[in-house]
Amino acid sequence: MWRLWPALCSALWAAPRRAASGWARRVPAGVAIVLVVLGVVATAVGLDSPSDGSVVPLGWRADGVVVDVPGPPGGPGLRTGDLVTGVSGHRLADGLGAVPRPRPGTTLVYDVVRGRAMTTVVVGAGRPDPYPLLVAGWGDLVFVLALAGLAVALYLRRPEEPATAPLLVLASGLLGSTLTVTAGLPALALATGGAQLWLFHLNAIAAYSISWGGLLAFTVAFAAPRPLPARSRRAMAVAYAAPPAAMALWCAIAALAAPNALGRLGLVHGGQTAVVAASLVTSTAWGFIGYRRNPDPLTRGRMRWLLAGGAGATLLSLAGWHLPELLAAARPLPAGALGLSGLPFVAGIGIALRRHRLFDIERLANRSLVYAGVVAILVAGYAAVVALLVSGLGLSQPVAAALTAAGAALALAPLRALAQSTVNRVMYGDRHDPSAALTRLGTRLQAVLLPADVLPAIVETVARSLRVPHAAIDLVDGSGAGHRAAQYGVPVGEVHVEPLRYHGTLIGHLRVSARGGDDPLDPVDLGLIASLAQQVGTAVQAVRLHDDLVRSRADVVASREDERRRLRRDLHDGLGPTLAAIRLKAGLAARDVPPGSAARPLLDEISAEAAASLTDVRRLVEALRPPALDELGVVGAIRARAATLSGAMSIEVIGTEPLPALPAAVETAAYRIAVEAITNALRHSGATRCTVTVTTPDGGVEVTVLDDGRGLAPGRTAGVGIRSMRERAAEVGGVWSMRSPPGGGTHIRAFLPTSLGGDHDQADPRR
Repeated sequence: MWRLWPALCSALWAAPRRAASGWARRVPAGVAIVLVVLGVVATAVGLDSPSDGSVVPLGWRADGVVVDVPGPPGGPGLRTGDLVTGVSGHRLADGLGAVPRPRPGTTLVYDVVRGRAMTTVVVGAGRPDPYPLLVAGWGDLVFVLALAGLAVALYLRRPEEPATAPLLVLASGLLGSTLTVTAGLPALALATGGAQLWLFHLNAIAAYSISWGGLLAFTVAFAAPRPLPARSRRAMAVAYAAPPAAMALWCAIAALAAPNALGRLGLVHGGQTAVVAASLVTSTAWGFIGYRRNPDPLTRGRMRWLLAGGAGATLLSLAGWHLPELLAAARPLPAGALGLSGLPFVAGIGIALRRHRLFDIERLANRSLVYAGVVAILVAGYAAVVALLVSGLGLSQPVAAALTAAGAALALAPLRALAQSTVNRVMYGDRHDPSAALTRLGTRLQAVLLPADVLPAIVETVARSLRVPHAAIDLVDGSGAGHRAAQYGVPVGEVHVEPLRYHGTLIGHLRVSARGGDDPLDPVDLGLIASLAQQVGTAVQAVRLHDDLVRSRADVVASREDERRRLRRDLHDGLGPTLAAIRLKAGLAARDVPPGSAARPLLDEISAEAAASLTDVRRLVEALRPPALDELGVVGAIRARAATLSGAMSIEVIGTEPLPALPAAVETAAYRIAVEAITNALRHSGATRCTVTVTTPDGGVEVTVLDDGRGLAPGRTAGVGIRSMRERAAEVGGVWSMRSPPGGGTHIRAFLPTSLGGDHDQADPRR
């Protein structure tokens, strides 16, 4: 087996590079079949060989072996914890395989250390009872069967994916070796030797080491970018070979260091535990490094769950088995429960399949989860019920097993239906329960506070209710053209388009992506989408009306401010100079009129009325629009106003000058909000410094005012100034916020879109 390993490594290394060819598909499958068949053969040989009813745990001493005895305690034979040092007068320390193979029914004399006393025990040889062995190892079997089913499904569906081949090798090696270890190695097998002994170690050492090489290669392939680079293929080859090579080296060291064959095997088992622990730690560390270095969000999402499951399995197995075994020869977990520590790894793959479409095998994953769940429940239930019938009612094991098997047959159909329903709900959401989906949508809409969040909430709820990767809403305008209003996720398959209508009028479209290229939406899905569309249409129409209202108000405000700017320009550049000229001419005329003339008072009156009218015009001009905006621009106007307000508080105005051309309403709103924020900071905050920043991000103007004052008082009601700033931002379709940063002070921010009167997004682009 060891001589064939380099050839197998080379073939497995080449398989990911030629995954499209039949040869590349057959090599991992061939290795998997060899490992499983090897385990099945060893299990069959073990169950067919004579047994003394004991099981020898891995990790032996040089003078004997400590045995476990599955099943109920008692009887004159061996007991759990006995140290067997010899069989039929032959000491195990003197050599293995020295006792002839006994026939069933033969009695043998064992040399045993029980407690601290040396004694002899008469043991009868017979066929091993599989039931206690199955009960003792059910946890390991559940894990390896679940992992093997998942690995086979992944490999059959995506053989071209580099990570599926090493996963298949890992699962097959663990399955074969676990079957062999579950069947057990009795103490009698050490004395008799033969095929049972060497087949057991071929699985427990060689096949087990190959499986951990598969784990390392799986981690390398899964964390590598696509397509697989040459250095990753080389790393996979090293990963495949590392655990078997380490075990081969350790076997050579054990052959030189141990005093006898029993001690050598004990050292080999201890080295195997160290190699497994090192493989688990290395795999977890490599996966974490690959996760940190991978820039793709989708791949990182898949790796996150797989890494979490693998790390959880590593910690459980190290803490519950490997480290205590290496450091103190202790076993906090029963031998059969070790496999349960690997279930987080399987769960991580399952979550990645469901949430991030790992390897894109949703349909096979559905079936695999159903069958795995049914098998796990039946196995656990079978063992529990049989144990209850035997211990509680005193039935014999054959009768209890027969009754339980009959009950399991009756429960199979409803259990499968329950498992299918549960898995469907996990993978496909509420498609089989439209009322639950509608209730979920209604509940979510009731929790939405802002109209701008309604459409995003709808598409997210639809996607989560159906467990689809993508949902979107397109709105239709008056000309019949559509534009994207909200979306969730990224489409990965065919997109179904469902019209949204309100009182028979088309107002938009609901777009829902299939779960994958090979997993289209079923008629049940389409029926649920149609039902959701009827409810979504009303909500979409309400959002459209709100958007129309906001746009109309923004149009009115924009038109008002544009008209005010025109009136100010006309008054300032037209009527104002005209009145000033009339006043000047009246004064010049009054100089040439004699003091006693009747025209003199009239000219003085004309000059006074022109001066009063000119004052009124100036007041109107300043009320219509701050003159500094047209003279200095937004930043300059704010800076000029800040200069008049500064005193005890230092005010700094930062902004790029000149700003690009802005709508009049936006200029006025930015100026008024900044000045009002400065005034509030000066009057109420007790600040010594205030900073105003004006920037022009894409699509708008952002005004930020930050002071170092006492901040916002808890429960403070909004005053006139705060309401004024919020209303000015809302008038132009912008957003306004006020908060107290952790370091103290008050932070006011307003984003004002420049696309007044058009289709603009009211959501804050920085959120």
